[in-house]
Amino acid sequence: MDGLWNWDDLIHGTAVFSAAAPLLVAGLLTALLPLRWWWLAAILALAGPFLWFFGFPSIPLRSSEDAATAGLVAAAALTSLGATFRMRRPLRLSLSVALWTVLIWILYPAWLAAEGGLTRKVMVAGGLAAATTVWAWVIERLAYHVPVGEGRTHAGMTPAALIPPAIALAVLLQLGGAMRFAQSIGAMAAACAAVLVIWLWRKPPGEGLEWLAALWAMLFAQLAWCGWLFAEIRYGLAALLCAAPLAGVLTRWLPLPRGTPLLRCFWEGLASLLVSSIAAGIALAAYQQSASGYEGY
Repeated sequence: MDGLWNWDDLIHGTAVFSAAAPLLVAGLLTALLPLRWWWLAAILALAGPFLWFFGFPSIPLRSSEDAATAGLVAAAALTSLGATFRMRRPLRLSLSVALWTVLIWILYPAWLAAEGGLTRKVMVAGGLAAATTVWAWVIERLAYHVPVGEGRTHAGMTPAALIPPAIALAVLLQLGGAMRFAQSIGAMAAACAAVLVIWLWRKPPGEGLEWLAALWAMLFAQLAWCGWLFAEIRYGLAALLCAAPLAGVLTRWLPLPRGTPLLRCFWEGLASLLVSSIAAGIALAAYQQSASGYEGY
């Protein structure tokens, strides 16, 4: 029986808290909740894994573990403001920039502080805040469904386009030495997969998925930046992953059979997977090449 409780961190963290737990929790909650609350189901599905990986953040914030948990809280708060209170977009974007700037200012890593002065700190904090905010706004708009007539809508991006880049980012983070960051974005991919399955099963209208997409985008950008701030992620490949969901959206202009939601999700997911596979493949090849010359102790 001890084997059930003494798994190593990789199996226990990845198999249970990065995959099974968020998949089951998000699937159960999305099956029960109306679509407009599915973003909340994803947040609740991620709460357990993030607390398992990083624990409760210390007060005051001071470590990379605090950065991950505080990032989830920030993303959840900003998503809640947009989805629940319908805050005007300029105000919400300004609040997003301010919140992410404050967080990274507090958690600014020592190695960057040693290399540069105040100017470098302002640039990094402002860059993270601006990139995270703009990326979330772009993905939110791409996922937005606009009614255009009786029984017809302008279909936005589905969660199928968001799963492959999240998995590929997990690969980049793990190869960069950030295992728990990798497991966290893996949990986000599992939650999106659960939402996708329930969405295809229930066949609801698309309104509401934009808030799940915004939450995904903020966590994706924040964890990618954390991979650079606190680990050794290949940030060029992480930037390439931003093209993956965009490739999924571009499939709507190709002459492909898309008569059902399942076909639409298939083409979006396939295009996103192709781009994500390129980035993950390059990272794996570079890692294997660097490891081939290592002979151990």
